[in-house]
Amino acid sequence: MLSQLSTEVPDCVAISIGLNPRPASHWDSRAGQAEWKEEKMSWKPGYVPLKKEAKEKKPKMIRMRAGRLADLMDMPMDIFLEILSHLEPVDLIRLSRSSKHFRSMLMTRRARYLWDAAFQNLDPELPPCPPHISSPRYAAALFDQYCFACGIERSTNTDFSHTLRLCAPCYKTNFKPGNELALGSKERLIQLGDGILPTLLVSVVYYTPHLPDNPGRGSAKNNCKYHTFYIPEVKAVIAEYRSLETLEEQQAFVAGRLAYVNDRQAHGISVLQWLAKTYRQKWDDEDAARKDRKEAMLRKLEELGYNPADYPDNKAWRQILDQPRRLTDRIWKAALPKLEALIQQKREDDRQAEFEARLRERYAEFRPIYETFVQGFPLEHLRSFAPNWTDACHLPCIVELASSEGAFPPITFARVAAIYARLANEVLDFICQTKRDLVEMLHREHRRLEPRDTEPMPLLETAQVDVELAKATSLFICHRCPLTTAASASQICLHWRTEHPELKWNDAWPIKEMFDRRRRRSEWPELRPWVCAMPSGPSLAKCALSALGLPEHTLYATLDDLVRWGRLVCLCWSPKLRVPSRSGWGTLISHVHDEQDWHRYMLHSLPQGYAHTTSLIDDHVLGGPDSCLKILADGEQAVLPDYNISTSTVAEVTAKLESDQRKPTCASCHYMVREARQWAVGRMERDVEHIAHHMKARHDKVLTERSIIFTDGR
Repeated sequence: MLSQLSTEVPDCVAISIGLNPRPASHWDSRAGQAEWKEEKMSWKPGYVPLKKEAKEKKPKMIRMRAGRLADLMDMPMDIFLEILSHLEPVDLIRLSRSSKHFRSMLMTRRARYLWDAAFQNLDPELPPCPPHISSPRYAAALFDQYCFACGIERSTNTDFSHTLRLCAPCYKTNFKPGNELALGSKERLIQLGDGILPTLLVSVVYYTPHLPDNPGRGSAKNNCKYHTFYIPEVKAVIAEYRSLETLEEQQAFVAGRLAYVNDRQAHGISVLQWLAKTYRQKWDDEDAARKDRKEAMLRKLEELGYNPADYPDNKAWRQILDQPRRLTDRIWKAALPKLEALIQQKREDDRQAEFEARLRERYAEFRPIYETFVQGFPLEHLRSFAPNWTDACHLPCIVELASSEGAFPPITFARVAAIYARLANEVLDFICQTKRDLVEMLHREHRRLEPRDTEPMPLLETAQVDVELAKATSLFICHRCPLTTAASASQICLHWRTEHPELKWNDAWPIKEMFDRRRRRSEWPELRPWVCAMPSGPSLAKCALSALGLPEHTLYATLDDLVRWGRLVCLCWSPKLRVPSRSGWGTLISHVHDEQDWHRYMLHSLPQGYAHTTSLIDDHVLGGPDSCLKILADGEQAVLPDYNISTSTVAEVTAKLESDQRKPTCASCHYMVREARQWAVGRMERDVEHIAHHMKARHDKVLTERSIIFTDGR
C-alpha cells in the first residue's frame, strides 16, 4: 500500500508510523502450537498419529457466466470510476487484489477520492481516516481478515489506535501490559516511572471492556502501567527520547507525543463507538426483518385456514419463523411444507396429550379399587410382595382396560371384576419377578468386591428363591427415603408399596425428580436401583449368626421374634433399642453396622501415633468372648447399665441443652480427632440419657456438664 504521508511529518510522529509489527515465532503461531500439541500426544504410550487422507481433486467446474465482466476493460474510464465510487472499502480491497491493473489503479494518491467516497458510503458514517495513515491501510485494518505481521487469515485482533490487524499469536508478540513489558535483559518499562506512559499509545481493541464514559476518556494523562502498549513503539519512543541532548528538545518531543497520543486514542475510541453503533444498527435491522417475516408467515397461514392454536412452540418452528430474512415467494414455497408438517405433528401431540390426561384419570379411578384388591388377595403370604399402584397401572391388563375406547369409559369395580383372574395372574407374575430381582441384588452384593467378570446368578426355582429371601442374611434398604434400618424382603416390598406408590419399581438412575430427601447428591448411588441389598449386610449378618452360634440358614422371622421378645439383645444397651417391640433383626444389624462404621471413621480421624486404647472403646465386636450380641436364656432379665449421674448433673446438662438449639457434640470425640476432621464428628441426640450412654460406652466416663460442646459444622 502506498503511503499518503505528508512531507512535513514531525519526528515524534514519524517514529510511530514507520514501525512494522513482528510476526510471532513458529512455536507461538497456530501452526507451531498444533505441531507442539501433536508432538506431546506422541509421547503417550500407544499413541497412533492420525494420517490425513489425501482428498481427490475434482475437476474444476467452469461456469457459463465466466467472462461476462470482460467488457469492463473496454468501458470508458469515467463511467468505470463512477461505478467504483459507489462501492464500499472492503470491495475496493478485494478488487485491488484481483489483478495488477486494478492494484496499480487503486493504490495511488490519485485514487484517494475513491477511498473517501467508499468510506462515505458506509452507514453509519465512519470516522475519517487519521492523518499520516493511508486509506487502504485504514480500510484493511477495519474490514480485512489478514494479519499485518504474518499474513494469516482469520485475524480478529484489531487495534484501532495503531490501525493494526493481527492474529492472536502476533498480537501477544507485539503487545504487552505496561507492568510486564521488558525493554532489555535488565530493564523494564515500570522502572522508568509513570511520566513516560502518556507519550505511548494505548492499545484499543474491540474485545476489551468498555471504557467508562467520562470527559477524560482516551486522554494520554490517564495511561497507566496496566494498559497494553505496542512494544516496537515503546522501544522506539524511549530510544528517540534518550538521544535528545537538550531540555528544550525533550520538552518539544514530549509535547508532540502528547498531542499525537491524545489524537490517536480519541480516534480509536470513536472507531470503537462506530463499530458498536454498526452492530446495534445491524441487530435492529435483523429484528425488524425477523418481525416482518414472522407476521407475514402467520398471515399466510391464517389465509390457509390455520389458527394460533395449531402453531407449536418448539425449536424447529422458531428456526423457520425467527430468521433475519424477509419473506419472499421462494422462501415461502420452501417453508410451507415444513410448517404444515410441524402443525400436523402439533395436532397429533395434542391428541396424544389429551389421551394421556384421560388415561391418568382412569388410573386415579383404579387406585382405590386396587387397594381393595390387594387387601382381598387370596394368597395372604404374598400380599406384602404385591406391586404398588404405579406398577399395577403398568400391568398389561390394566393398560388395556384403561386405554380401551380412547380412555373415555371410567374404570369401575364391575369392569375390574371382569378381568379379576387375569389381573391376579399378572400380579403373581410380577411378584415372582420382584423376588428374583431381590435375589439378584443379594447375588451382586455377595460379589461386590470381586472382579467385574464374575459368574452370573444361577437360575433358581421358585422354592429356592423363597428359601434365599427367608434367610436372616437377606437384608435390603431403600434409597428413595430416609429409611434408616434394614428390612427383610417382604418388609421392603410392603414399604415400597405403601410409602412410594407413585414410583416405578427399580426405575433407572439418576433421579429425575427435582426434589429428593437426601441432602447431598454425593449420597446418590451410581449403579444401585431404588431398592437394593444392604451394603455389607449379608457378610455382617453371617458374622452375627456365627457369634450367636446359629447356622447361616437361620430364618429372618425367627430372629425377628427373638428381638421383639427381648431375648436377642445388644450388650451396649443403647437407649435406641430399649423398646424391643419396636425393634427387629434388621434394626439390630443396622445398629451394629452404624456403630462399627463410626468407630472405623474415628480411628481414621485420629492423629498419627495417638493412643486410643483407653479413650475410644469399641463395644460392638462380633465374635469372641466380648461379642456385643447375645441371646438371653428363658427367664433371664436384662441388666441395664448404671450411668452414675447425680440429679445436679442432670439439671446442669439439661440447662445447657436448653441454652442452645443446636445438637450437642461430644467434647472428648471433638478434641480427640485431627483438626481437619472435627467438623465431621457426629452430633448426638438432645437427650441426657443418650449422651450419658455415649460417654459410658465409648469413653468409659461419667457424664458432666463439660462433656458436651456446641460447634458449627460445615
